Amino acid sequence: MSEGEGRYRQFAEASADCMKELDRDGVIRFVAGLGCMALVPEGPERLVGVRWLDLWPPEARDMVARVLDRAAAGERVDFVSPRQTSQGTSRWWEVMVAPVVAGDALDHFIVISRDVTERVELQAALESINELLQERLNETVARSASATTQYGTLLERLESEHGARRDAENRLASITEQLEMASRARELAEASAHQAQKQQAVGQLVSGIAHDFNNMLQTVIVSLSGLQDEADDLTVHQRRMLTYAVEGARHATALTRRLLAFARNQPSRPEPIDLGDLVESFADFARHGMGGRVGIEVLRQPGMLPIWVDRHSIEQALMNVCLNARDAMGNMGSIVIQVGDRLTDDALADSLRERVPARQVFVCIADTGGGMSDEVRERLFEPYFTTKQGGSGLGLAQVYGTVAQAGGGVEIESDAGIGTRIRLVFPRYAGALTSAV
Repeated sequence: MSEGEGRYRQFAEASADCMKELDRDGVIRFVAGLGCMALVPEGPERLVGVRWLDLWPPEARDMVARVLDRAAAGERVDFVSPRQTSQGTSRWWEVMVAPVVAGDALDHFIVISRDVTERVELQAALESINELLQERLNETVARSASATTQYGTLLERLESEHGARRDAENRLASITEQLEMASRARELAEASAHQAQKQQAVGQLVSGIAHDFNNMLQTVIVSLSGLQDEADDLTVHQRRMLTYAVEGARHATALTRRLLAFARNQPSRPEPIDLGDLVESFADFARHGMGGRVGIEVLRQPGMLPIWVDRHSIEQALMNVCLNARDAMGNMGSIVIQVGDRLTDDALADSLRERVPARQVFVCIADTGGGMSDEVRERLFEPYFTTKQGGSGLGLAQVYGTVAQAGGGVEIESDAGIGTRIRLVFPRYAGALTSAV
């Protein structure tokens, strides 16, 4: 025996398993291991030359024969089976059968058997305990079924009461919200009435001053006309000064008529108007109202720009926009008013319920102020919304209402640090202009 074979035999004999080597016919030709003592206490050597199949009880031999056939085909097979010892007691064995191939042919089998009786018995005991626990659990569940039903009924009643309370709280919150809205509406109505009274008082004051001023102007104009009748007796310089005075008096008369128009509280009277003429005439009046440090420039597209509007409402809307532009520039800067026409804007057409003409007339008021934030731009035309100290918040709301009443819309463009452009857009009037501005 070589040194390697001797060391292998020592390992096999010291193993707690029963290790066997079978030839191709299943005959034991080597056996070792302490586990074999349960089968042959007198010594495992007595098993050499015995067929392994004969060591199994008759009822297990068919199964063991199939295991050897599978191993002979090259498969490693593991199984667990009971087997009697030499004392007649039954033990459970975990068996591994592996083929050993030499030169592409089966040479012998290696069989390792391990006594797992304690593990099997422990597993059986655990299963028995689980069955007992399951039975007791079923009994407990059965006993608690009635209590569970009663508890479920109680929960349903509590949930119903909670739902009713939640509905009552929601109704109370809704009523509270409606009361707050009503209170706010009343405050707005009172403020609106107060503002209307102030505007009426201002209108009466402006109207009275304008009438008195107009009467004085008529005296001046009559006196200047008398001088014009005797212009031949004047020097060239005096005649030139007289001409300036007459023109200034007539211009002052036109401004007075504008003031009277703004002060009147009259219903809307739409008529066909050339927007370009209206804006140019309005600009002369607005330059005096803006102050000397705010300039107004009008850029008018050539040709007729007819719209169907109330002249005085549009003039007041333009004045409101220009006053806001002046305030945005800090009473110093330049306002550019551009007038022209364009094809219908699809976005604006979609926002209007009525069908709009294919072309539109617009007036764009651009300032050089600081621009507006997105939040201010979204709320710009809300009634009573204002960013100015002491402002009423009604000026731009009036602008929106006037333009919408004429079938148009308002567009806003604002860039931080550059300025704001407010464009009033109207349907182009298709009829003839029968009245002059």
